[in-house]
Amino acid sequence: MRPIKLLAISASPRKEGNCAFLLNEVLKCINECSFPVDLEKESLAGKRIDGCCGCLACYKNGGCCVIKDDFESLRQKWKDADCVLYCTPVYVAGIPGQLKCFLDRLNNSDFGLPVPSLRYMKTISVISQGGDFFGGGAELTMLDIIRHAAMIKCVFIPPDGSYIASGGWVWDSHTKAMEDKAKKSTYDYELTLKTARSIVFRSVETAAMLLEGAAVLKERLEGDPHYSAFYERVNKKNTG
Repeated sequence: MRPIKLLAISASPRKEGNCAFLLNEVLKCINECSFPVDLEKESLAGKRIDGCCGCLACYKNGGCCVIKDDFESLRQKWKDADCVLYCTPVYVAGIPGQLKCFLDRLNNSDFGLPVPSLRYMKTISVISQGGDFFGGGAELTMLDIIRHAAMIKCVFIPPDGSYIASGGWVWDSHTKAMEDKAKKSTYDYELTLKTARSIVFRSVETAAMLLEGAAVLKERLEGDPHYSAFYERVNKKNTG
């Protein structure tokens, strides 16, 4: 079996902020995974991803968006991945605008593909980072990603020891606040790392099972057009 392709996206508009730091710390566990991993990291910081304008042009041209920005390159990386891990800040009890714009266009353009309701069968998971541990919008942010995973026919992966996802928090929103907390090895920070790393492990393991299952069931499922994107990814040679 080829290495599992993991796409890790920092959804913060700040390039080297708390989300980027937390994600980098979490991903240090990659070498401990049960299967080899081809890791690719992306940041929405500095990218231009405009909001969906509802023109429905993607419904007429095979799912291609007419807006010319950074969306399409990230979309292709999303499609090529076996696992997608979002690390997102909490903005007004939800995901930030840049990520919302990407998800809106990703899901909407999918309806313009020749085969509606493609079953991508990739794992999706989320780490949220906010300014309050209780009532700060972390769970609502996580639910945004759960809805995204359900609508685009993927498998959402929760962590061990937590109901929905992994969450970190800092009282001060300056860009080094999470790094400062890490230096103190606070209990809540260590708990965030533990649950986030379990998400990585479970995502990779589940993706491996999906790939192996695809091989076993190839004769039955490869001819089903709803699985065409899945088998295209399964059969694609790893170039990482």
